Amino acid sequence: MIIKPGKKVLLSWMDCYVPEKDLFFLSKEHLDYEFDFTDVLLMPKEEFYNHSTYRQVNYVNGYEYWNIKNVDYVIIAHKEWIETIPEDKKRFLLNAQVQSGRGLVFPVTFVHDLEEIPASYVIDGDVILQRYMWEKLNKSCKEQILTTLVYEWWDKGECEKPPESLPDFLKPYANSFASSQGANCLAAVLFAISKGKQDWFIYEWVHQKTFLEKLKQYQYEELLTHELHQGDVVVWTDENGIIQHAAYHLGEELYFNKDGQTIFNPWKILSKEQLYKEWEHLTIVKYRPCNELF
Repeated sequence: MIIKPGKKVLLSWMDCYVPEKDLFFLSKEHLDYEFDFTDVLLMPKEEFYNHSTYRQVNYVNGYEYWNIKNVDYVIIAHKEWIETIPEDKKRFLLNAQVQSGRGLVFPVTFVHDLEEIPASYVIDGDVILQRYMWEKLNKSCKEQILTTLVYEWWDKGECEKPPESLPDFLKPYANSFASSQGANCLAAVLFAISKGKQDWFIYEWVHQKTFLEKLKQYQYEELLTHELHQGDVVVWTDENGIIQHAAYHLGEELYFNKDGQTIFNPWKILSKEQLYKEWEHLTIVKYRPCNELF
């Protein structure tokens, strides 16, 4: 089956997809082009990536920090600043964003009505989003862009129909998209093993040590057999023992799963075949509540 983001989710995405402040990523060479930095902050990348504000998940996911390369400085600007600078400087700056590999850049083919996009924000076949420009787009254009982004880059929509045995606490989330940034696979598993009693868990961005500590608190222990029961947890680790993914076993070789921490990564019901194929290059570790081990 194929899933789509609903109207309520899309409205939330329209608000949170492009962060409130504009960020522009630059190399030292870009600074040779004369900019007036009076009304912005020019921050060295070392300070930027350690800054408490700009490490927030909306900025990390929106600008896709993990893809950015060859950057030495970051301009931090109010959303209207980009509209106050000369046209040649604006286009130079936006072209530098394409070069940096940051997020909020996508091909013009993702926009059905390209006339809706201001010409300044189209550079050599790419559209570059910034907050002020995004706010000025009409709702139908935003909805179309977001829906296209989901299926072109993030999720093909395939998943399994929830089994009749699906626990009630998972039904609101199975095969659905989050309305906000940050929820990851480890959070989805912790929510599931809490039996839904801690419903806020599912919206968290959980890291490895917290995840493993929580498994201990719920009395989960490593499982050495191949057979899985409903409620078991499967974890995939790399050669350094770093967790790359985790999923909750529902029985019937089906899993409650979330792959990624962006708004475009849904909670899905996946088959064993789908899930194991994606992570087959990693080592599997299985966990089960200790009172069910024997």
